[in-house]
Amino acid sequence: MTLIIVCLALVSILFVVAIVIDLGYARGGASFNQSSADLAALAGGKDLTNRQYVAACSDIITYINTNANGIPAINATTFCSGFASTVCSSGVVGQVTPSITSGRYTVSIRFPVPDSEIADKTFGAGKLDGLPCERMRVSITSREPSFFGGIGGKGSYSITRTATVRGGAGQTRVVPALWLLDPVGCGVLSVQGGSKVYAGDVSNPANITPGVITLDSDGSGGCSQTSPTLVTGGSGTEVRALPITGAPGVIGEINLRALPFGATSCSGTTACDPSAVGTQVFPQPTPAAERATRGPVDWAWNCKASYPAYKGIAIEGCPNTDIRGPYIDRLIAGAGSSGLPAGYQKWSSLYSCSPNGTITVSGNWWVDCGTPNGLAIANGTTVTFAGGNVVFDGGIKLNSGGALNINTNNPTATLASGCLPPQLALPCMTSSSAAAAFAYVRNGDWTLGGGTFTGKATMLYLSPNSVIKGTAGSPPNLTAPTEGPFKGLALWAEAPSAFTVSGGAGVSLTGTFFTPFADELTLTGGGNWGQQNAQFISYRLKVSGGSSLTMAPNPTSAVVLPPKSASLIR
Repeated sequence: MTLIIVCLALVSILFVVAIVIDLGYARGGASFNQSSADLAALAGGKDLTNRQYVAACSDIITYINTNANGIPAINATTFCSGFASTVCSSGVVGQVTPSITSGRYTVSIRFPVPDSEIADKTFGAGKLDGLPCERMRVSITSREPSFFGGIGGKGSYSITRTATVRGGAGQTRVVPALWLLDPVGCGVLSVQGGSKVYAGDVSNPANITPGVITLDSDGSGGCSQTSPTLVTGGSGTEVRALPITGAPGVIGEINLRALPFGATSCSGTTACDPSAVGTQVFPQPTPAAERATRGPVDWAWNCKASYPAYKGIAIEGCPNTDIRGPYIDRLIAGAGSSGLPAGYQKWSSLYSCSPNGTITVSGNWWVDCGTPNGLAIANGTTVTFAGGNVVFDGGIKLNSGGALNINTNNPTATLASGCLPPQLALPCMTSSSAAAAFAYVRNGDWTLGGGTFTGKATMLYLSPNSVIKGTAGSPPNLTAPTEGPFKGLALWAEAPSAFTVSGGAGVSLTGTFFTPFADELTLTGGGNWGQQNAQFISYRLKVSGGSSLTMAPNPTSAVVLPPKSASLIR
């Protein structure tokens, strides 16, 4: 009996030892497969970032052929042949999934990668995972032999490991002074008539702020060598991203989407005129690996889980919905489309829509002057909203010699904590401070026809049917809030119309000016504007009239470009 028990125990021990040996071997195979998949996926990241999808696939296969000892060589040309025909390259194929079994290994790549393929079973979709065309998924499966598995009826083990790389997910972020969103147009940035546009600040050699200009247009909207995406014209005209010489990370950048990957000049492209480089355009523009899109602007001030496409370009959902909110949407809902907002005073109950003399008021006001004239401020008249927020119906007509001031003497130093992110849950329509206020324009244009406009720490929101027309006269002074949900935002206006800002000596613009449908935003007026701590993010931009403008946005409050290198996300 003892002998039988001993024999059974030995069999059990042998069975457990067999399982441990087989599982250890399988674990070694799994580790090899995972590291191979990870490093192979990263090898394709650079070309994936630069939209070179066939090359990205070839990089992955080349890495496996070179470094994954034990996996027989794979023909990259044949394996990757379908990657140029996907929807990511304007083709018709929704997804390519090449797979090949070589020896005991099976190698597969999937591209593009939809959200459903990488969503976590427990936590769902990740944040900052990019869009399907920015992702490529590598899978390596091996058949691992079972040395003792036959005891339990297991002849071999199948071990699969995957890795997903996202192009454009890591790299130091940069702050552009000019960020133009037209995805296909020509002349997206047009600088004419001896005007000078400088991005960056080199006034202090010990603290240089490199300038960045980026154009999203790929030039597919009928552009040509003579009608490129970046246009300059006229004697003395210059576009400079400062400094124009230096090492990467220090030298200024002009990033053009229309420049092909690897291009070192504008010759033969629709990006810019090669004869202008070095004479009117400095330094040599470089390819933009990805579109900047309007996404980061929405994330900053209107953070939502999803957005509609912008001009046919998909916009990734905001990655920070846990700490930020849709502040612009809440402002629109709080202001409403008509009537007296709660907590506001009605202008016409006390004052004329064509006032005279000097009028100074405090608190929150609804200027109910209606269209077409709105609030008309003529020569010799000054209207000052010393502190508080203002909702306008009917726009503004600011004529020569008149003055309009907003939030120039607010007695409240700071916003209440409930009006500061991330605590902010409501629009805080009636709260303002010396560091944060807003002017909301329901309808009507702002015609700045010669008077002086000053908005201190004020965010100006224009409804989709309102524009700014700066025709002449004194330059505007508009500075963005320095606290609250609209910190850093000076102007948000989505009208598909032309906007004009007249400048000259004395102009003061601070913050981000966002006009994503402006066709076009025109800066004019001549003279030396001086340095502006401003960032213009627009559909198109034209600078004319011999203006000289230098822009160096504040990197702590301006919007940053999406990163450009690659990283593993799964």
